[in-house]
This record gives sequence, C-alpha cells and structure tokens, in this order.
Amino acid sequence: MSEATPRGAYPSLWDWVETSRAGRFRDHEMQNVMYMEETISLSRPKGVEPPTHPGFQKQSVTIPKAFVAVLPQGRYWVAEDRMAAIIAPDNKIILDMSMQYYRPNSIHPVYKRRELPQAKATTETVAVVNFIWDNNYYHWLGEVLARIHLLDKSGIHIDKYIVNGKGSTRFQTETLAMLGIPEHKIVRNKPGMHLKPKRLIVPSLETYRLQPFLPHSMPKWASRYLRTALSNRIGQTTETGYRRIYVSRENAQVRKVTNEEQVCQLLSGYGFQKVLLESLTVDEQIRLFASADTIVAPHGAGLANLLFCRPGTKVLELYAPNYVNTVYWYLSNHFGLDYYYLFGEGERLPDTSGVGDADCRTDDITVDLRALDERVVRMLTEGSG
Repeated sequence: MSEATPRGAYPSLWDWVETSRAGRFRDHEMQNVMYMEETISLSRPKGVEPPTHPGFQKQSVTIPKAFVAVLPQGRYWVAEDRMAAIIAPDNKIILDMSMQYYRPNSIHPVYKRRELPQAKATTETVAVVNFIWDNNYYHWLGEVLARIHLLDKSGIHIDKYIVNGKGSTRFQTETLAMLGIPEHKIVRNKPGMHLKPKRLIVPSLETYRLQPFLPHSMPKWASRYLRTALSNRIGQTTETGYRRIYVSRENAQVRKVTNEEQVCQLLSGYGFQKVLLESLTVDEQIRLFASADTIVAPHGAGLANLLFCRPGTKVLELYAPNYVNTVYWYLSNHFGLDYYYLFGEGERLPDTSGVGDADCRTDDITVDLRALDERVVRMLTEGSG
C-alpha cells in the first residue's frame, strides 16, 4: 500500500489556516492565536565607534503573531536525510514548516518521490515541535521548548511530541525533564517515518517565516517564558560562580579562537575565568550566567544562556571578520543587558546585507588583542544602561 506524493504547497502554516477556514474544515477549530504581533525597540551596541555595522543599525524588530494550528488528519513524513514534511489534509506541503538545510523548501525531497509509503494512522493527538537545528542549544530553546509553551498555552491535550531523532543530547534530556515532559511522550523522528494522527498539532515557527536562515529575533514572549520556566525549576539562583567569565569554544568543531591562550592570559589580568559550558549541566549554566556581571565569548550557542542574566550584565561578543549573527544582541535587548561586539583580525569584505557572507559562518576567529584590551577596559569602566 502506498499514498500519493504531495502536489502543490502552502507558503506558510497561516496560509493553510486561512484557506481551510473557507473550505471543508470551516467547522473545525483551525488555530489558536497565543501571542499577537509585537514590535521590540532595540538599543545600539555600546562602546563601538561609528560607523556601526549594518547588522546592528535596526531600531526595532517586529515579531509576527504566534499561534497553534490544528490539522485534522494531517501527515508527517521524514526523508532519508531527516528533512521532514508537514502535509496538509488536502495533500499539499506546508513549506515554512518543512524546512531544509540551506535549500529552498520549494525543492523539498518529498516532491522527488513517485509515491510515499502508507501512513501509520493513530487516534492520538500528535504535536510536531522538531526543528532542523534542534541539536543546537540556542535553537532547541527557541524553536522547540518555546513552541511547547505555545502548546501548553493553547490548552490542547497532547499525547505525543515529535522531536528530531538525530541523537538525544544531555541538554535536551535535562530541559524536557525540567519542563515536566515525560520521556514516554517523546517521539524521535527517523528516516521513512510517515504518520497520520487523528489531529496533527503544529505550533507556528514565525521567526523563520519571512527570512529563512537569516538572523532573527527570538520572540520576547519566548525569552520571558524560557527565563521564568527554567529558572523556576532550579529554585532561587544564588550568588555563586564567577563574576567575570570567558566562554571558550576550544572543544567546538568550528568558530574557534585561534589565539585563545593569549586571549585568556589578557582576560585573566582583569579577573576573568575561562569556562567550558559543555562540561556543565543546564542547571549549572543557568546559575553561572545568573551570577556573572561581565561575559566575553565568541559567537556560539552557549550565549543562549544570556536568557538568565541580570539586567545590566555586560556582554562582549567576538566575531570573525565576515559573518555576523545578531541574535544575542536582540536577546540582550530583551533583558536590559549592555551589549558590545568586536570583529577579529582579517580583511572585512563589503557588507550591505547586515549578516556578512553565510559561507563564512564557521570561520575561526583571531582576536585583535589590543582592540580586546581597549574594549574590556571600556566595558569595565562604563556604567550600565
């Protein structure tokens, strides 16, 4: 037995909702809007001489509404490379929910199939919260856990949650437990999976709807929820840990600091302690960032822990010359952190996009020690606000 390959597509989940309201599902509850559109004002980075990099010149960012969609007998299919497809009841792909690694969703691998295996039907209500990069700490928090919050807020009873099956990480296991989601409710996707639950529940993924794969802003509702929900699970964060920390990427595969020994030597003179976040539990990371007052770090997922910093905490983010990702500037704006940035040594190519060259996103960073020294002195002497 087999099923027809999807034909046609909806550009977005909301487009499907709007179309279905007038069609055969008009008597069904199609969606629940959890948060309305929100515009967030942005403060410029501190301690940066003009001209400010184009990526940091925005004065505000608008986050679209967040909602939960209900697809009666919708389907979920997974390709051999684990790229999943959300298939509407009328056999069309919902493109913004069927993301791929750096490929247009319009050429999704599902279209290359002559047919699909028969879907496994179930009477359960199944929610899809997986995301292509959810083995990354930042994306796990912002694109998986935050969407679980939308599901909770909707009041819909969920029997199972589908997450990415590319190996469970410690932070995934720890944070799901912190939110009280039992392991038996977690379904990890795998190649060839094809499900057809009675109700397929899909929380919106608005941060990527308009500009796939470009820097975006974690919605303020999401950052507030994560800060409160995860901090509350570990109780009151006491004044423990280091006041000044340098977050090392020495064990990372990409975006290493090539002269880290000299960087650490310089920073130690100002009382900074080097930390390796991968050696810490989520609980320990939360406490570490909650107690820090000054943070220096190369761009990386560990800075998602800025969620737990106190207002006025100073943050210096280190970049390679030709790649910028402003997500942590946005996050700093959510909680009143003092954000600084510094580019590494090397030729900087002209950049009008504000994000540099995406092909350079894995480049290592050679820190200009003199510039770092000047920036740190400025951070430590300037007042907050």
